[in-house]
Amino acid sequence: MNIIKLILTGKPSILKYLTYSAVATVVDTMIVWLLIRFWSVPLITANTTGIVSGGILHYLLVSKSVFQTGYGAKGFLIYLSTFIFGLFIANCLIHVSYEYIFCDYMVDLRILLSKGVSLTIPFFILYFTRRYLFSLLNKGGQ
Repeated sequence: MNIIKLILTGKPSILKYLTYSAVATVVDTMIVWLLIRFWSVPLITANTTGIVSGGILHYLLVSKSVFQTGYGAKGFLIYLSTFIFGLFIANCLIHVSYEYIFCDYMVDLRILLSKGVSLTIPFFILYFTRRYLFSLLNKGGQ
């Protein structure tokens, strides 16, 4: 992880956010795929489990390095509230994608494509929402 931090030193915050999101996404997607394929966990339950796991990792990675905010209560509240909002959006998107858009694809491809949709749209929504909210927090102090 130190190599990633070294490479990203001085880079734009969205690039850092993208990189840390990619790490969390790999963890998230692996969990979802494993739960669906090997334990027959329902789609929304598997997706929620993956997102929560990836979200915890993501919070730890981005709070200080992307948004220059500590791990205080206000920062955590911002992250948690936007996380819940993003979880709702992601679960709606994965359901619609899996059940209706990619329903004719084989199951592995269907999972991955649906997961991709449920990651991409919330990524941008959450980045810009968090950037705005954390900038307000940083101006007002923690």
